[in-house]
Amino acid sequence: MESNKVNVYNGVHPINAAPRQRSTPSAYYDTGKLTRVLFSILVLILSLAVLAIALLTKKINEENISISEGSIIEATTTTEMIIPDMIEITTKEILMPSVIINTDTKWKQNAITVAGGYGRGNKLNQLNDPYGICINDDDNSIYIADRENHRIVKWQSGAYNGEIVAGGNGRGSAIHQLNYPKDVILDKGKNNIIICDQGNSRIIRSSLQNSQNQQVLIVRIVCCSLAMDDNEDLYISDWAKHQVVRWREGDKEGKVVAGGNDKGNRFNQLNQPSSIFVDKYYSIYIADYMNNRVMKWSKNATIGIPVAHGQLINANLSSLLRPNSVIVDHVGNIYMSNERNHQITRWSPGTTKGVPVVGGRNAGSKSMELSYPFDLSFDRQGNLYVVDAGNDRIQKFIIDRD
Repeated sequence: MESNKVNVYNGVHPINAAPRQRSTPSAYYDTGKLTRVLFSILVLILSLAVLAIALLTKKINEENISISEGSIIEATTTTEMIIPDMIEITTKEILMPSVIINTDTKWKQNAITVAGGYGRGNKLNQLNDPYGICINDDDNSIYIADRENHRIVKWQSGAYNGEIVAGGNGRGSAIHQLNYPKDVILDKGKNNIIICDQGNSRIIRSSLQNSQNQQVLIVRIVCCSLAMDDNEDLYISDWAKHQVVRWREGDKEGKVVAGGNDKGNRFNQLNQPSSIFVDKYYSIYIADYMNNRVMKWSKNATIGIPVAHGQLINANLSSLLRPNSVIVDHVGNIYMSNERNHQITRWSPGTTKGVPVVGGRNAGSKSMELSYPFDLSFDRQGNLYVVDAGNDRIQKFIIDRD
């Protein structure tokens, strides 16, 4: 357009000069036609530009929507991944009391009676000199070796009565009878309980699905305590032979894994071992009853190490006074009951003194008292269960989270 204007202004001449070409009708027609063509092209270009902008805007919006949807989906997926992880962690904390139990853990001093407590007797709401217990966290039940009733009783949480799951047919040596059973453990993988039938010098396996289905596993062993490791190997403390024996599925003969060198107080000897506990490293903790000590035998060790011995704090006692039961948490704290001191003590690694955690020095029947405590156990929440044999009851001490 600028070049045309320049040509017009430059094309001014005298009157007698040759006529200007643009002054003719055909010239104006050609110029108007060119203008219309250019205008049409411009309109077309603008239309295409508007259409392109519209399409581009739509695409951007669709991409933004897609991105937003993707973000929502990704966030949802992340939540779905996080929630199971949180549940798994929580489950692990519940399943493993060692996560929440340590040297500073305390328990409420007033216990709850969860089995027995209605006097000594053979009714279903009574116990008679109970000894060993086993906690089943899956259904919140307790299996109790009801020693002088010659039976194993299952007690559901909150129940008034127990249920006889083995024995209960009088004292005897028949397959459906027991004779002063001293301990019981749960074999979850096979849905059985395994019983230390001490008076009959045998180990019995009894089905939880059919109480009539019982099998003698081992004979001629004066068992006092049972334990099972992660491989489902069975450990038995042999009171008479002063040793601990391990049995694996299919074994025809047990292997001595602690003691077995006659009765004595040397580090390779035991003297009437009572309770045993096996940790995740397959170390065995033994309440060495007549030697007034707790011994630890590491896997494949030939000698043990004393891990609880010496004087009790504030007790003025020079010995453990016959340790009855022992359990261990994940950091190696040892919890022990003994026959003459009516309390449960905790022995931290490397210490020579035990600290009372529940019970008092004198026997009693109040909620904060014990009388000749025997077996011990933790549940998933870290609550402490004590066989209060002198009161014919099972006491539950709630973990104190305050």
